[in-house]
Amino acid sequence: MFFKNSPFEILEQAFNELYPDKKYTAYLSPGLQDEDGEEVFGYTDFGTEEPVVMVDAGLGAMQATEIGAHELAHVAAGKEAGHGEEWEKAFNAIYDRYNKILEEKEKQNGKRNHL
Repeated sequence: MFFKNSPFEILEQAFNELYPDKKYTAYLSPGLQDEDGEEVFGYTDFGTEEPVVMVDAGLGAMQATEIGAHELAHVAAGKEAGHGEEWEKAFNAIYDRYNKILEEKEKQNGKRNHL
């Protein structure tokens, strides 16, 4: 582990604790575009057996973490959920669990890094 308070590791931990049966692969990649060629900060591709989460590598760590949480909420809620109630419920659960894990780590290193 490089950083004891890595937001990406905390995000992954939060997601796995909440949704242990949901699998995904995630990548940081520069210059992401949607199917219309428009620039996007992230997306989830459900076209494979395991969803693939893409986050723009040009974002700062906290922005990339928030976009990652957004995309993981799509994985949790499923392709058909869009940005509806199930997606919002999943995003809030991930967000809340992320911050609780961070509070626990705060006791160890004295720093906070909230979404």
